Amino acid sequence: MDQQWGARLRRARLAAALSQRKLGVGIGLDESAANARINRYETGIHRPDLLTVRNIARELGVPVAYFYAESDELADLIYRHERASASVRKSIKKLLEDVPGLPAEAPLKHSPNKPRE
Repeated sequence: MDQQWGARLRRARLAAALSQRKLGVGIGLDESAANARINRYETGIHRPDLLTVRNIARELGVPVAYFYAESDELADLIYRHERASASVRKSIKKLLEDVPGLPAEAPLKHSPNKPRE
């Protein structure tokens, strides 16, 4: 999982056209350690804490969930969904609602369409 996480970080960083140092400085790391720290995250030597991941995600313009998806396919869907316009998201939701056998929505505890227990 750490190498998969690191590979996603690397892809997102390169897509944002940022060096390891620039990303590290952008999330508040000391300039002298920024390059090495991001490199360790990308190679799976170290795993950042959630606050650092949130800062990385913000700096790269990707959702936090992108880094934790169980598969690259799901990570790609999360990434694309985040980048889609509101109208595209609405179309995707409608399309999924029309697929036979799929639940209408995720079983969230406090779903607005379901009464609270």
